Amino acid sequence: NGGVDVELALSDEYDSAQNEADALFASARKMKRGSAVVEDLIIETNSALEILQEKVSDLDLVESKATKGLDEGRIYLLLDQLERTSKQTGFELEEEKSDSISNDKNKSRTKKPSSKAQHTFRKFTSPAGCKVIVGRNRRDNEAICFQVARGDDIWMHSRGCPGAHVLLQVRRGSPKPTDECYQFAANLAAFYSDARTERKAPITTASPKHIQKPRGAPLGAVKLRQELNTLTGFPADVDEELKIAREKSGVTWDESGSRSLGGKAKNRKKTKANAKMQTEKKRAEMKAKRNSKMLDDESSNFL
Repeated sequence: NGGVDVELALSDEYDSAQNEADALFASARKMKRGSAVVEDLIIETNSALEILQEKVSDLDLVESKATKGLDEGRIYLLLDQLERTSKQTGFELEEEKSDSISNDKNKSRTKKPSSKAQHTFRKFTSPAGCKVIVGRNRRDNEAICFQVARGDDIWMHSRGCPGAHVLLQVRRGSPKPTDECYQFAANLAAFYSDARTERKAPITTASPKHIQKPRGAPLGAVKLRQELNTLTGFPADVDEELKIAREKSGVTWDESGSRSLGGKAKNRKKTKANAKMQTEKKRAEMKAKRNSKMLDDESSNFL
């Protein structure tokens, strides 16, 4: 410092200058460690913010394309992604948040509200009177496999494409399922899947005891240790009210097999109409050739 004397004022809290210097160095090291922690928190917060902003943009895109209703499948996919990143983003469902507030106010309660109240299963009755449950979302599908299903029940799912989990309940005292019951459930599994516009779809069946949850897999994702028979589902054979309900939800089902959200139409009526058009076109071409040949013959006779 150029030989200039510097006067340091020591604190009365310390017995000596050495003790005060040690305390100041310890404080500086603590601040340095704290700055590193804060830097990590800032990075994690920015990462969580990017994830949430991306999901908000995806949700805005879904709303902008919802001319005939929201795409339920896309909404549930976004919800599942938010739940899987909840530890990083702090995302929490509104209903879960209200439950936690209620539990804080009522600490005397030792049991949490039953998770069954959050399920929104579709419920049907088969021709013989058996109960059939169909999941509406990933949470429902997870519950069907690992909470609702019992020993003799039959689990079904459309093979090779995303779709709802279907459970044909076979319980003590309930009616014994017939072939019509199995077909009824298989048709539902095909209809509530991405194969709903197909004429028919293969349906995987399994016993609940052979359903396993892969480690780290998202909600609704399962694997089978062993399968039962493969059935064939006919989505067009479900009740008309279900098709109407599907239309109201934004997915159009019409006689041509087309959907408002896209997809190829594969339907017997459309195939028949196309075949008829091709036949009429060939008949017209053959008729034109015959007329042309007749004109040529008449010309040659004249000559």
